Amino acid sequence: MTDLDTRPTDAAAAAPTHAAAVALPSGWGDPFPLGLASFGISALVLSTVMSGMIDPLATPAVLSLALALGFLTELVAGIIHFQRGETFPGLVFTAYAGFWLSYALLVQFYGPMVTADAAAITGMFLLAWAIFSTYMLLAALRTNVTTVVIFTLLSAVFYLAAFGAFFENTALGHLAGYLLVADALVALYASAAVIVNTTWERTVLPVP
Repeated sequence: MTDLDTRPTDAAAAAPTHAAAVALPSGWGDPFPLGLASFGISALVLSTVMSGMIDPLATPAVLSLALALGFLTELVAGIIHFQRGETFPGLVFTAYAGFWLSYALLVQFYGPMVTADAAAITGMFLLAWAIFSTYMLLAALRTNVTTVVIFTLLSAVFYLAAFGAFFENTALGHLAGYLLVADALVALYASAAVIVNTTWERTVLPVP
């Protein structure tokens, strides 16, 4: 295995479509490991703050990754996937690029401007992403176990963080952070598997 089969297209026969795309290269390299690495690295650093391992006052330092890696490189990966006709990963990476940008804007600029119902609006922000992650999880059920695990953990992270914000419950927020650590590590492993297996032209890192 040299790639993760996580690219169902709009056609009914997703696997043959992807095989044809491999046989007839579009001229674009595979952006999947880039997207996964961008998410994994950004999420891992954010998770150390969310979980309480690092003081929340360090949150602004996360924004450099959120903008440069979480937003920009995920956006690039998503656009290339769309160019290659791969709708699922294209939507995943471009949408979550939007998350990282909106998160950075919220933390750095707009959040401090909120003078009423700050907990409620933060909870709604996170809940909206939880809903999106849930229906992407439903789509991921047609891919592989690794992708399903990534979206299961990510959905749980958003729901826990949302309810932690609604109820101003720090423990729920910390639990969300620890789950995000796990999610980031799975994403980084998947990224490593794609690039290592592709480079070695054989399965070095198995992907269930």
